This record gives sequence, structure tokens and C-alpha cells, in this order.
Amino acid sequence: MRSSQGRHTLWVVPAVLWVLATLAVLPGVRSWDARSRGDLASQDLTPDVDRAMMTVRARAESGDVIAQFSLGAALYYGADDTAQAVGWFRRAAVQSYGPAEFQMGQLYDFGFGVTQDDAQALDWYRKAAAHGSAAGQRAVGDFYKKGRGVPADLAEAARWYQRAADGDDLRAQYQLGQLYFDGTGVARDYGAAYVWFTLAAGQTPLVDNRKGLIELRNIAAARMTPEQVADAARRVAAWKPSPSR
Repeated sequence: MRSSQGRHTLWVVPAVLWVLATLAVLPGVRSWDARSRGDLASQDLTPDVDRAMMTVRARAESGDVIAQFSLGAALYYGADDTAQAVGWFRRAAVQSYGPAEFQMGQLYDFGFGVTQDDAQALDWYRKAAAHGSAAGQRAVGDFYKKGRGVPADLAEAARWYQRAADGDDLRAQYQLGQLYFDGTGVARDYGAAYVWFTLAAGQTPLVDNRKGLIELRNIAAARMTPEQVADAARRVAAWKPSPSR
């Protein structure tokens, strides 16, 4: 089993869900809900998992883009078959499937299974962004912020972070809040910083990160009038993710 340490495992979840969904519809396989009522630890699920993987592979080979991506994730994170996994990711990505395009960006970004290449990473991230991936949009923003593959441009980074943050990408919300707090790439706006720090804090799973974001929000609030804080709080309460632009 491949360790996830140091890797971006965002897309392993769809692979697991795909296998479980496949298990649920395979003929002759007891329902997952029924099994969940028993002691799963005492049951050998290997034959069913193997069956599900065979079904996923057959669908992938027939051109099903989600199956191709899910098979790639299962092989990459679960079977330690990097070359085959990258091949399936690529087959899904060339069909303009945003999650696979983002995954290809990750591979080239960090040199996982391929030679590290900023230009290739950015190209795949742009494709993912164009197909609605908020994570891809945020990654493009990261490249502009750091000047990787493109001249550093904080205003352009802010534009990409805005798109990703509107799409509910946690890391983009934090980055955008920081830009508004510092006044870099955008005009300083403590109200906007308050909004984005609060939204990011509301979805981060790590307690220490949440505390840090709340502290940043409170620092922003300390530099605002009570009326401005109340207005920012109303904006937070009314906020909803918007479709990718």
C-alpha cells in the first residue's frame, strides 16, 4: 500500500467511492448497508473488491472517463503501480475531465511518477481550471503568486484565487483573505479579509488551522468599525458557492 505521506491525496476519495458504488450494484453481492450492520472486520471482502476492480477496469477500457480516473487513483494510492496509474489518469485527462487534469497537474508539479515540470503542471492546471476545477484555479493562482512558469503577478494570482474561493476551495479562501489583509495584489480590505478567513475557518478540518484562521479574522475585525464587522458577518451568513467562471 502506497503511503500518502507527502502526497496530495485529494482524489483518492472518488476512487474509493467508485469501488463501493460498484460493489453495491454487482449481481450477487450483498448490499453494503446490510454488511455495515455486521462485523466487517470478520469478513473477507477481497473477492468482492477484486470483482469491483475488474468491473471498473472493464468500464475504463471501454472509455468511461470516471472509471479511468478512479482506476488510476486506486492503482496509484492502493496498488503502488505508478506507471499504469499515470496512464489511466492521462487517458481521463485527455477527455477533458477536470479532476484528472488537476491530478496530472499534481503529478508534474511534484514529480510523482513523472519528471517534475512546471510548464506541464501549469498547463494541466489551466485545463482543469477551464473545466470547472476550483482546485485547478487555485493552483494557477499559486503559480502566479510564486512566479513558477510565469512572471510573478500578485494581481493575477488574486484573480485566480477569487475564482477558486468563489467555488469553495478552502486554500484559495485563505490565500485571498491574506492578500486582502496585506493589501498585496488587491487593495487592502479588512472586511473582505474577515469574510474569507471566516469561510475558510468554517470548513478546515484541522483544529489548529481553524484557530489560526479565526485569530486572523479577529485581527482584521480589530481594525474595522463595529458597523463594518456587522456588515462582514452578514456577508458571511449570506455567502454561497458560485458556479465556476
